[in-house]
Amino acid sequence: MVDDARHRPRSTWSAAWRFLIVGGVNTLVTTALLIALSYVLEGWVAYTLVFVAGLAFSTFFAARWVFTSNGSRRAALAYALSYLVIYFIGLLAIAGIRALDGPEYLNGLSVLVTAPLGFVAGRIVFRERQREESTDD
Repeated sequence: MVDDARHRPRSTWSAAWRFLIVGGVNTLVTTALLIALSYVLEGWVAYTLVFVAGLAFSTFFAARWVFTSNGSRRAALAYALSYLVIYFIGLLAIAGIRALDGPEYLNGLSVLVTAPLGFVAGRIVFRERQREESTDD
């Protein structure tokens, strides 16, 4: 059996740093888009559009570069489903900002809630998938 470093799970710290890089890029771009779109669309519509784009980016890079999984369809689906829950939590944050009559740019604060949840979801989904892959060998 060949020890292939590409298929070994990353340490939590290594994955966290990579997640911060991927998530940071994703967050900067999607937050800027969210703020801009919030001025021309309803907050929830802007959030939904940006969330879908960010999820596609995150699913691709989280699987391959952050958590070193093969990015199977099953793992990607589990990750996307976990993000469905995170999506609704983000919508609650947007609704809370609206309820407090906060300005549109504060919608970007929803990231403070959703980003940590995304890391935990990825760590759980892709680590479990790696265990399945190693037992299939």
